[in-house]
Amino acid sequence: MRRRLAALLCLMALIFSACGNAPAVPTPSPMPEAEGLRIAVASDLHFDPDNTSKKASLGAVAYNPELIDALLYDAQEQGAELLLLTGDIVNLGRREHHEALAEKLRAAEAGGLRILVLPGNHDLAPVTQREFAALYADFGYDDAFSRDDASLSYCVMREDLCVLMMDAGGYDHAAIDLPDAPYRTDDEAFFSDMTLRWAEQMLETAREHHLPVLCAGHYNILTAEGRDPSRSGLYLENADRFAALLQAYDVPLYLSGHLHTRYVLEEEGLTELITEYLLAYPTGYSMLDLTPDAITYTPRRVNVDAWAAETGQKDRTLLHFTRWQQKQQQRYSVRNVNDMCVRNPLTHRDRRRAAAFFYAAMDAYWRGDLAQERETLLAMRGCEPFFRCAEGYAYEWWLRDLIENAAPELGGFTITIPKGE
Repeated sequence: MRRRLAALLCLMALIFSACGNAPAVPTPSPMPEAEGLRIAVASDLHFDPDNTSKKASLGAVAYNPELIDALLYDAQEQGAELLLLTGDIVNLGRREHHEALAEKLRAAEAGGLRILVLPGNHDLAPVTQREFAALYADFGYDDAFSRDDASLSYCVMREDLCVLMMDAGGYDHAAIDLPDAPYRTDDEAFFSDMTLRWAEQMLETAREHHLPVLCAGHYNILTAEGRDPSRSGLYLENADRFAALLQAYDVPLYLSGHLHTRYVLEEEGLTELITEYLLAYPTGYSMLDLTPDAITYTPRRVNVDAWAAETGQKDRTLLHFTRWQQKQQQRYSVRNVNDMCVRNPLTHRDRRRAAAFFYAAMDAYWRGDLAQERETLLAMRGCEPFFRCAEGYAYEWWLRDLIENAAPELGGFTITIPKGE
């Protein structure tokens, strides 16, 4: 697992959330039957039902209501009992968008899928903290074991698991209206002293009842950017203190989003799993299988094709979504190589080879196989031409760094659950 992140993830977020495209993989097959509790984790839905143009170049974003329906369908089809949504669940914080999303979630819960939500930096204003909790009362807030008085954090206690859902703000400070919430004049994310004390009380309660803890939040706690006050929008005040708290209570896994790309980090026994942006390739989310002894993570791609066929969709893009994404990424790879060749020309043959290399590298990354395929990629005929035409562009250092530092854990991992006292 890697600690190095730097500006790499920021650039990746811009590239793949902006284009909505990336290399395709075969249509996902069903997950093996769960041996324990199966939990789905999705992040950064950015639900915007007003975006209805299907001809936009941002195709996946334009289809975001359908992709959210497909996510809920796929999670249930794969046997998930619980779905955690780790923030930025709508795009602009509008009440009508929250109400429309809550209706979708309510229908999924009627089908047996339990859903817990958290706000991210896009979810509040004009909606306030108290209004958010009321809108999502059925999705964690009303039946929480405990709610933090200073934030929208809450804790759900099951007979087999404690789920700690952590709100770090980061939204417009004008939306803060909880009576005990600290007054802020900025929109930076933070864990207040009061929230940290509350979280410690929840962790102590879980320890007393010998319950494993799964913790989720929107913001990252192990990234270098999350601990750097100069990185506005990524910085999380007291991220290091919260990480130390989780480590002190032997919490094995923290779930986050916000960066719009998949990543895995580890620090002193604590693993952070960053779940990718739903609306870009690979329309991905995370699947966790919990047994008394371990947590197993498997990256999962939403089977949009199956959902579209099952629900009688007529739109051919949705019915053949995997193929559509593949074609979009092929075009995207060619276009970017051609753009870079304006400054750094290549022959026609080398352009084709460079585009094929770029496609293959990103395909391997999103499958989680980049570490295993590193040598094969570097031996491709398009590798040298790609980096030659990318000289002086961000792609040069970005893709080289991505290949050199790819972690095998991106394709899945298993971590042991520490035994309580």
